[in-house]
Amino acid sequence: MLPDSMGRVRIRANIAGEVEIRAEVGQSIYSGQLLAVVEGDEEIESLSVRKPSRVEEIKVQTGVEVDAGTVLMIVSEISEGP
Repeated sequence: MLPDSMGRVRIRANIAGEVEIRAEVGQSIYSGQLLAVVEGDEEIESLSVRKPSRVEEIKVQTGVEVDAGTVLMIVSEISEGP
C-alpha cells in the first residue's frame, strides 16, 4: 500500500469475502491498528496501516461481499514531526 502524491493510501481487499469495517471517517489510526477484516471462504484477512494515518473515506459498509482488489477505504498518512 503505497501513498499517492497527496499522501493518500487506498486500502484494498486482497481476497474476496465479507467485510467488517473497524474504523470511522475522521479517525486517527496508528501503525498496526486494525482497520478492516475480510472473511473469505478459506481465509481471513486483517488490514492495517504501516504509518500513522487518518481515515478520509470509507467505500464499503460492514457486511458487504467484495471481490479481491476492491477499495475498502482511503486514508491519509500523518507526518510524524518536523
